[in-house]
Amino acid sequence: MRLLPCLAGLALAATCLATQAADTLAASAFARDPAQPVDQAYTAQIARFTTDPKFNTPLTDYLPASPGVPTPLQVLGHIAGAADWLPYSADVYRYFRALDTASPRVKVFSIGKTEEGREMIAVAIADEALLANLQANDARLAQLADPRTIDLDDARADALIRETTPVYYVTGSIHSDETGAPTALMELAYRLAVDDAPYIRNIRSHVITLITPIVEVDGRDRMVDLYNWHKAHPGQDYPDLLYWGHYVAHDNNRDAMGMTLALTRNVADTYLGWHAQVLHDLHESVPFLYDNTVGDGPYNAWIDPILTSEWQQLGWDNVQKMTQLGLPGVFTHGDFDTWSPGYLMFIAAMHNGISRLYETFGNGGADTRKRILDPSEYARTWYRPNPPMPEVTWSQRNNNNYEQTGVLTALDYFAHNGQAFLKNFYLKGKRSIEKPTEAGPAAYVLPGDDKRSGTQAQLLRVLERQHVEISRASAPFSVTLPATDDGKKHTRRFPAGSYVVRMDQPYSRIADTLLDRQYWSPKDPQQHPYDDTGWSMGDLFDVEVVRVTDPDVLKASMARLDKPVSVPPGLAGVDAADAKLPRVALMHTWLSTQTEGWWRMALDQLGVHYDYISTQDVARIPDLHAKYDAILFAPVGGASLCHIVDGLPMWGPPLPWQTGPLTPNLGHIDSTPDIRPGLGEAGLANLKRFVREGGLLVTAEDTARFAIDAGLAPGVFVTPKTKLKVVGSVLQADFVDHDSPVAAGYGDHLALYSSEGQSFTVANLLTGDRGLPNARDAERPTGRGGPQDEDMPEGRPFAQPPALPDAKPWQALPLNEDQAYNNPWVIPHDQRPRVILRFADARRLLVSGLLDGGGEMAERAAVVDARYGKGHVLLFAGNPIWRGETMGSYPLVLNALTHFDRLDQGR
Repeated sequence: MRLLPCLAGLALAATCLATQAADTLAASAFARDPAQPVDQAYTAQIARFTTDPKFNTPLTDYLPASPGVPTPLQVLGHIAGAADWLPYSADVYRYFRALDTASPRVKVFSIGKTEEGREMIAVAIADEALLANLQANDARLAQLADPRTIDLDDARADALIRETTPVYYVTGSIHSDETGAPTALMELAYRLAVDDAPYIRNIRSHVITLITPIVEVDGRDRMVDLYNWHKAHPGQDYPDLLYWGHYVAHDNNRDAMGMTLALTRNVADTYLGWHAQVLHDLHESVPFLYDNTVGDGPYNAWIDPILTSEWQQLGWDNVQKMTQLGLPGVFTHGDFDTWSPGYLMFIAAMHNGISRLYETFGNGGADTRKRILDPSEYARTWYRPNPPMPEVTWSQRNNNNYEQTGVLTALDYFAHNGQAFLKNFYLKGKRSIEKPTEAGPAAYVLPGDDKRSGTQAQLLRVLERQHVEISRASAPFSVTLPATDDGKKHTRRFPAGSYVVRMDQPYSRIADTLLDRQYWSPKDPQQHPYDDTGWSMGDLFDVEVVRVTDPDVLKASMARLDKPVSVPPGLAGVDAADAKLPRVALMHTWLSTQTEGWWRMALDQLGVHYDYISTQDVARIPDLHAKYDAILFAPVGGASLCHIVDGLPMWGPPLPWQTGPLTPNLGHIDSTPDIRPGLGEAGLANLKRFVREGGLLVTAEDTARFAIDAGLAPGVFVTPKTKLKVVGSVLQADFVDHDSPVAAGYGDHLALYSSEGQSFTVANLLTGDRGLPNARDAERPTGRGGPQDEDMPEGRPFAQPPALPDAKPWQALPLNEDQAYNNPWVIPHDQRPRVILRFADARRLLVSGLLDGGGEMAERAAVVDARYGKGHVLLFAGNPIWRGETMGSYPLVLNALTHFDRLDQGR
């Protein structure tokens, strides 16, 4: 019984030691200036909104006072991280511009507009002398970013580095329901501008801190609306944030490859325009702060090894400092693989900088509430020896304390090591330029005679948005290609007008990453990839891209393009025939609008007019065919027939998504007084009537499963899976019906994106082929002879049995006369499903990414045209319109639209 008091005493002693350690570190490395007064009113509110002193540090438990420079409290009436309050983007910008007006150490720059016309900003903070000489400093940074300007001369680089100040770029709130960063960054900017603590003075004089407080500005304003509605309706459920940006939600942080979104391009142009060294993106999810800078394997195969060391160096120092300061639950490494280059932060990694990301605990708003963690979140592991507590009362102020402490300690470390990071920045650029003679390849060539000139131009535009240099051959040239299966090297001649992406340029790595192919071993220790594992864009754009290792390619006569590649307007931009389009509707659910947003974007960019309708609209329109010829039902994301039909549970009051006094930013893309009702039985009946009367319904992934389960695709079934594993991969498919109008303009093969390996089987029976005799499954019975011999009964002449049907995996099993006799389940010939594309055999199936157990989907149907009444249901096993990366498969959808009333041609 005496053990418990002893343990309590040890715990108290350990707490005291930890507190002393934090105080010692603060007193040495992060001591504030005792001569500078403290804003007592603001500091009192920091303490008030921090739920426990252990969730704060001496870096953020006070706010210095500065005459003439306003605090967030003075401008907006609230401190950063105050409970029950979220500022709109206009409020955040008003504060930053007040700082700009009041302090010569702060400058606000406009960096572009969102899709809905809202402004994005970047805020530079440094000593006034540095800000006054930004142009000269940037000129030096530009030379380090492109070592060709100094002839790759290390001595000249060292001289520049001694005179140059690095740039550390921090971004916040790309994910709109992660709400803490804008307020944390407002207060951080104030501290950097006015605090006279020695470590902050050192940061100001050795680093230019650049801040974009809100990346997804459209979504931020909608989130504030939603939060205000929630506060006005206490005790009620409130809708999820359905629309973040104009097109996509969480996937806005997967756009750094395709560069389709304005926010991605604006951040990329800012990062590269400032020649910054770090892009540090602030997120919220994991308790209490996960610095995934270090991450887990496999690391992206195209990054410079110098970067992996920088990740380790910055990440582990950050965790060590924050742990020394007494913050629980801070860790790095984790299980986030650093493979995909699609994340916003990876703009830096792919352009010779340093990518960083925090996941800080948040409540999805400014409520202070009790949080109960999952065991996996508070378990102690080798990389998380100081885990979070299992239960915690958490506030937005706690979140702001953690984010600011993390960024301040990172800036402090960066300020002390800025010269080393600048040297690495230069070296990574130099090594990128030396790529042809070191790691290779020498170049990528896009032939000038490629028939798919529209999608070729689109791919080149992606590279241009990545700031990749593109050249064009002024005369034909030849290169030697590596040996093929016959062991012989071959010569390839390219015509004049071919595009050459040289690898002797500073940003060769991003070009190499996007144009090369990827392979994720099924036996890799990381068994749970975080995102797509394959993205080879030449394949997904259906454009020929030739990887050339022969350095002589760089001697070919060529000139660098001095203006953007011209993309043909309209459907020609993806090499679809410019034909009359039907009356089109794009149908969405109120479960999620994430994935269908990529379809909306593609249609808008191609100039395809459509009505944007919801499943609730379909339930209210009995005669859909009077208004529309085709309805596109893009993937929802894990939705079943039940989810789509029933919607959300109808308990409690309505969950509105519409414009109102509290929600001026909601309801403009689409609106409803209650998001809960789904398609309903009436809507399903209306949809069936639409197709039955001659309409076209286009489906993909889970909406294809919905169509099958709803009986809209007679004879089509989802292929069962047991051991198959696909995670966002590029798979080879072969056309089996070139006569279908859907296949117009294509060759024999097409690479398709597959998120998880879905495929189809088809049958001539509504009940499917299972159990029908066939040559593939047949086994000889017990009897006379060997395994390959026929069994011959005694006492009568041998009767040769008819050959069993031997259908290919993508084909329906033929029915014999007896099976079809008086059988109501037989689908009439003109109503049977038509397979247009099937997946390749197992040997050729994987193009890029991860594939295991591919035999389960090999040669199965990938795109099927099903008949229902007079109409058609087009089913895609994968998603043909995904993240702006799959333009090669866009024409499949567009061909179906332009031939909606002639899809039976060629049957």
